[in-house]
Amino acid sequence: MATRHTLGVAASTLALAASCLVGALPASASTSTTFPASVSIAAAPSASDLPTDAEIQEAKKSKDSTNAMIARIEASLESSRAELQRVETEAAQAQESLLSAGEERDLRTAEAEKAVKQLDYAKTYLTQSRKELGAIASDIYRNGASNSTLGLLLDDSNEGDLFYKAATMDALSQQQVTSVNTASEAEALVTAWQEYADAAQSASEEAAANYDAAAATANSTLKTYESAVEPEKKLRNELIGHLSTLQEQEEAEVRKAVEKKEAEEQQAALDQAIATEDTTEVPEEKPAAVQPLAVAEPQELEPTESEDESTVKPKAVELQTVTPTAMPELPSAEPTQSAEPTPEPTKSAEPTPEPTKSAEPTPEPTKTAEPQPTKTAEPKPTKTATPTPTKTAEPKPTKTATPKPTKTAEPKPTKTATPKPTKTAEPKPTKTAEPEPETGRSYSAAIAWALKTADDPSKYYVYGGNGPNAFDCSSFSQRAFGQSGISLPRTSTQQFFSAPQYVSLSNLQPGDLVFSTSNGGSSFYHVAIYIGNGNVVHARNPNAGISVTPLSWVNNLYSKAARY
Repeated sequence: MATRHTLGVAASTLALAASCLVGALPASASTSTTFPASVSIAAAPSASDLPTDAEIQEAKKSKDSTNAMIARIEASLESSRAELQRVETEAAQAQESLLSAGEERDLRTAEAEKAVKQLDYAKTYLTQSRKELGAIASDIYRNGASNSTLGLLLDDSNEGDLFYKAATMDALSQQQVTSVNTASEAEALVTAWQEYADAAQSASEEAAANYDAAAATANSTLKTYESAVEPEKKLRNELIGHLSTLQEQEEAEVRKAVEKKEAEEQQAALDQAIATEDTTEVPEEKPAAVQPLAVAEPQELEPTESEDESTVKPKAVELQTVTPTAMPELPSAEPTQSAEPTPEPTKSAEPTPEPTKSAEPTPEPTKTAEPQPTKTAEPKPTKTATPTPTKTAEPKPTKTATPKPTKTAEPKPTKTATPKPTKTAEPKPTKTAEPEPETGRSYSAAIAWALKTADDPSKYYVYGGNGPNAFDCSSFSQRAFGQSGISLPRTSTQQFFSAPQYVSLSNLQPGDLVFSTSNGGSSFYHVAIYIGNGNVVHARNPNAGISVTPLSWVNNLYSKAARY
């Protein structure tokens, strides 16, 4: 079967990815196959609910008509805000899907490239083994083996039965048997790696096609969102202006009242999420980043350098992890039991009078051969009792035990992480030390970096942005946590499912991650960093940028948070 060496799927989609993400390409990290492969494209916003000036003037003629028009405008405001939130959510979902598709594509491509390389190694390994068989056959022939048997061993047309029908097996030395088995193993590896390479290549091509489809969807939803922002803003301003006319109030006062009402609605949504946190259960079986291939990966091979020529051999399977677990148990059990048997007293029984006395301290003679000072204190011989400085045993426990407590008390300054809350004075400086007693980790550096970045006008939001200046929500949290030495996956979904611990929204501490979901927690499209006092810092969207907001401003908030 011919081997496919051409794997150019990554290069073919590079230009498309660049156009979709406005210059930002997704980075490689863990992915989620549970994320939707495609997202419905939002419709462009409509200003059909905007009343005309004539309708406004007509509504002012009576109180009832004025109230009815106010109710219509308030409904239009809510509809406009919901529409903008919808197109923003769909764009974020499409971007998460694109990140996942890109990372699966990269992984599949790497698997296919590795399979091609390993197949080449397997073929080289088979060639080497056949060469060794040829030398064996020549030796057998010189020693009188039959030509028919030799032909059977070296017949390439009968590879499947080559070694099972070998009639000279009993005549071969152990070294020769090993060579025959090696050749058989090499033949099996070639077959296995060929099958794996075909499967990996097929999966790579499929992943590349999925990425192209995800990129097209992301591009469409992004354009829809960008085209909706300004019209919705304009519609909102005009509706507030009409309200101001109808209510005969200053436009600033009306705008403030509208924003207060919207904040109350957002808080109600947060309260609802908190109310359902007790009934929300995180799936015990977390979704895998990328499902493994249907074909199991064969044993890997590696090149080796010898004095004569370069060769290839199978990689040694590392089994060293099994022995360390058993080794500690043996030494711990041996000292206690080796003191009880008395094999040495039997040898020391040559002087007949002594065994009667040594019968009492039988366990001691076995140990007095080497560490005499420690256990010669018990034997009654006067000469041996004096050299055993019982005082030497005292300084060891007294002086060696004291320094350790002093050093264990010093590392406790986990409070050294608290100075950084000076930068978080506005959001929640006093609670930045709360997570440390429970998790043993300090999030101060992560929060400090996030707040500094949010205040930096040169930092901004871009879908698929990976820094150092442009970020999306998950790359922002990933970079922030990296400041505290905590490694996060790339996507929001994997950042949630990779967390070692989950907490309810009513028990949030600074450093916890909160998430947005539109499907009940099967996947997530947004992540924010909780900083205390009911606030979060997050990369929100291209319009709002990177900023600190109330927790209630996180739309579609999931009722569980992740704690690393």
